[in-house]
Amino acid sequence: MIDKWIKTLLAIMALFIVFFLSNTQARAESPWGFGTDIGFLSDTADDTVFTLSFQGDYYLDSEFSIGPQLLITPGEDLTQVTLAGISRFHIPLGTVSIVPFGGLGMVYADLDSRRSSDSDVSYIFPFGATASFNVNRTISLASTLMLTFQDLNFKNQRDSDNVNIGLLFGFRFHP
Repeated sequence: MIDKWIKTLLAIMALFIVFFLSNTQARAESPWGFGTDIGFLSDTADDTVFTLSFQGDYYLDSEFSIGPQLLITPGEDLTQVTLAGISRFHIPLGTVSIVPFGGLGMVYADLDSRRSSDSDVSYIFPFGATASFNVNRTISLASTLMLTFQDLNFKNQRDSDNVNIGLLFGFRFHP
């Protein structure tokens, strides 16, 4: 368990080093933006769990982007990995932007309880909204409220894991 947390923290630190040491001039010329979040997912098969989110945004214009989103949930009994394609609509309101999003993807979940081990793969429909506060032209602080719909079923569980609610906080790096 501790080994899983150390690897996760090292990956986060490496990601921040890459973003902060990269040339902002080169980033401004690219249509790609990136983001990373940390937070919690509730109503999972293991109750409320810690999660990490990484996303890429390819800006088709200044208000619309598409890209991948990866959610990694290294919980105590539950390990969940989600990969989805997300579309985002950016609504600038001065220094704050509201970004509603929605998408489609796949989720893999592995639940290791004391009595048994079980895993399942399902579709996932993530949607929600992000409020981002622009620190400068290329970096913003973000808070995301996300709902995910999936159909994960595990043995020896009374109800299936169909809806998760996530609250995440992080950074966005804009072109």
